[in-house]
Amino acid sequence: MLKNQLKKILINMAILPAPYSPAKSTLLTNAQSCQIKNFGTLNADRTFYVIKQEGRGRGLFSLVASVLCHLDIAEEHGWIPIIDFENFKNIYNENNPINGTNNSWEYYFEPVSKYKLSEVYSSHNVVLSNDSYPVGYDYSITGERRLYSALFKYFKVRPDIVLDVDKFYDENLLGRRVLGVHFRGQEMKTARDHPFPPTKQQMAYRIEKLIKAYKFNEIFVVSEDAEYVAFLKNKFPNLISSSHYRTDGENAYNQYPRENHIYKLGREILVDAILLSRCQGLIGCGSNVSTFSRFISNGSYEIDECISNGTNSSNIIISKFLWSIKAILPSSLGGFTL
Repeated sequence: MLKNQLKKILINMAILPAPYSPAKSTLLTNAQSCQIKNFGTLNADRTFYVIKQEGRGRGLFSLVASVLCHLDIAEEHGWIPIIDFENFKNIYNENNPINGTNNSWEYYFEPVSKYKLSEVYSSHNVVLSNDSYPVGYDYSITGERRLYSALFKYFKVRPDIVLDVDKFYDENLLGRRVLGVHFRGQEMKTARDHPFPPTKQQMAYRIEKLIKAYKFNEIFVVSEDAEYVAFLKNKFPNLISSSHYRTDGENAYNQYPRENHIYKLGREILVDAILLSRCQGLIGCGSNVSTFSRFISNGSYEIDECISNGTNSSNIIISKFLWSIKAILPSSLGGFTL
């Protein structure tokens, strides 16, 4: 009995894997938790689908993945999509207009339709999306091949951002065999129900193996952590990285050291993620940044490696220190493996 109790405690702390229990399939239906509105007399022959994702706890690529799914819903029903990140705000909304707009989607991307929000909110048939990730879609968008239709039709990055991507690529990556590295850390170490990020030792070990196996002569590193970049630079002098904002441990979204800082954080990680998609190989972990790069690369990587360390506990207390425990334990006792 004591042995079973101990096993249960270790499972709850995610030091031992839980018994496999397949999740029930959830099919997308029309019974989404949407609101149907009549705002006026305009466009009585059309139905608009307002995509909103209100809330401040989600990163850019979590929002992008959800938007792609909602765009697919609009396509399925023949609705005209429009993204409203102006009246329904998320973490990226600044207090002043960016690029002439208060709609934080349009800070980074082109509008998905020709209609203005002012016209939509005077129209006869308007469906408001919910604020969550749609039911029935895989949380990893790389598992949803159908979303490529929405990607190619609606997803257009602002030209000024594309120019920055192209300039960096031409100056630093063009003509080289580059391994893209996304090294996530910081709050991902303690986030409940989120994949554990790699340790420094794991990442260095895997990079070295891939360089030897696939003859990469450069690595392009994306990380929000200045210490991680310095660590890899010491190991791999040929490291390439952008000059984007990094921190020494604190969550960058809890700081505001420059004008339009939050907008710039989103812009910088978008540039980096697109650059990652243009590399010949990718190594990362189960983050939305790596997933997005993998998705838009559309199978072009020679090698695509994800360091899978399992998932953090759902317990708010255990999740705060579980990564640190597993990082020092040998793999035989539940620690991470190289």
